[in-house]
Amino acid sequence: MAVFDEVKPPFFIIGTERSGTNLLRLILNSHSNIAIPHPPHIMKNLFKLEPFYGDLSKDLNFMRLIRDVETIIRLHPYPWGIKIDKNEIFRQVRERNLINVFFAVYEQYLESTLKKRWGCKSTFMIYHVELIKRYYPSAKFIYMVRDGRDVAASARKTIFNRYNIYFIANLWKKEQEIGISWRNRLSKEEIFLVRYEDLLSKPAETVSSLCLFLDEPYQEDMLSFFDSAEAKKSGSLSEAWRNTSSPIIKDNYGKFNAQLSKNQVILFESIAGKELEHFSYALTKPVAFSTGKQLKRDRFKFTYLIEEIFLMVLVQLRHVFTDKNSFLRFKKFIFLQYLKISLALKWR
Repeated sequence: MAVFDEVKPPFFIIGTERSGTNLLRLILNSHSNIAIPHPPHIMKNLFKLEPFYGDLSKDLNFMRLIRDVETIIRLHPYPWGIKIDKNEIFRQVRERNLINVFFAVYEQYLESTLKKRWGCKSTFMIYHVELIKRYYPSAKFIYMVRDGRDVAASARKTIFNRYNIYFIANLWKKEQEIGISWRNRLSKEEIFLVRYEDLLSKPAETVSSLCLFLDEPYQEDMLSFFDSAEAKKSGSLSEAWRNTSSPIIKDNYGKFNAQLSKNQVILFESIAGKELEHFSYALTKPVAFSTGKQLKRDRFKFTYLIEEIFLMVLVQLRHVFTDKNSFLRFKKFIFLQYLKISLALKWR
């Protein structure tokens, strides 16, 4: 196994979608040493499909994998603006597997920016921490957390999470359990917790502490990220990213109180109350539910699935008309469905 030489290792922003990671990406990307592209979610899309490519020591199979990674990036609804050199990845990759292709892609992006260090904002890398550490033992992780009830209020209006409170709460709970586990296992030099609410209310202090963790000098103009071309690009592509091209909105939290019903809040808390309390988010009801009542409230109901499907269709349709990147998103979705079917049936 090849372990990477490390001067300043890459870092990974992990957590749950709709937790403020787009904002954090743009702040850190404004640093003169750091490059963080918008993530095409390579590992999320292809990790489970990797075994279907067959023996990657065979050139044809490995090049197919590289080609499909390149296609995912090319169809990414947030264009990277660079051309991935597939042949260079084929020649230079240190080990023939998906994670090393992923690393090579990010290294090519870094080269195009003339900066010194890359980061990854794919929150789904929370599922691959152990794999990352295998190749980058000194990799660092920024674990970003937002009040799960605000995540739910935000997620219901976007295409980046689940839609029904039951599913959102269970996903949030699961990913916080993973994050908490890694915080317990890794040292303070390896993982750093950022609460979205702290980033909003005390940005200079939070970003300064984060730079110290990353061993990078704090640069005051990082908080003027909204003036950058990258922020303007982000805000123009999707309704869900509109706020990323504006200054930090310091009171942009606690909105679940107005946007979720009382029953929705209680449902979320009954599922993920323990994790909310772990991160010091006050519950509207104490976690003094009896076991029987909590189990009854947590039980899946068919109506949750109906609402999930209805909201998904509604939100997806709205985004077709409001987002500039809808066509690319649709093309990428079709490509991924084709990829799953063709690999399973060994068409390729």
